[in-house]
Amino acid sequence: MYIKKVIFTICLLFLTIGFGQEGDGWLTNYEEVYKKSVQENKPIMANFTGSDWCGWCKKLKKAVFDTKVFQKWAEDNVVLFELDYPRRTPQPEELKKQNRELQQTFRQVVRGYPTVLIFEIQRTYKEDGSKDRDNINLLPNTQLVMSGQGRLGYMPEPTGFIQKAEDIINSKK
Repeated sequence: MYIKKVIFTICLLFLTIGFGQEGDGWLTNYEEVYKKSVQENKPIMANFTGSDWCGWCKKLKKAVFDTKVFQKWAEDNVVLFELDYPRRTPQPEELKKQNRELQQTFRQVVRGYPTVLIFEIQRTYKEDGSKDRDNINLLPNTQLVMSGQGRLGYMPEPTGFIQKAEDIINSKK
């Protein structure tokens, strides 16, 4: 009886994590994000967060990401990608591995949480058609993002956040 309850609780937890991430528009799988970005011809907005321990991350989620204004804007303009680094909330090993690798990829520009970046991925292929590498192009450009411009963090309301995100996206045009 006890084992059944434990198994049921674990299954419920993984279902909640898996479906909860995508219910609000945020994807967690890199390949899904890449494919959706290509299909919809939209840049990727990546939120580097510590969802269960970072106070500013929680405030950003409540003040901006959970609002209808932001969700509508995001649906029309970007592909949402959440890279979560929780301390207490369990994650599948595959997701933890993916997020650790992406943390290394962005280590020069993500120095704290929350950090929100907007970028595009240009994938190259080998002669046999297999994936060669992904070139990540930060918007507006890598030099500006490295100098602190082009990164988003906590803002107390969605309209200012959206305006800054639009400025970043439109700067490439």
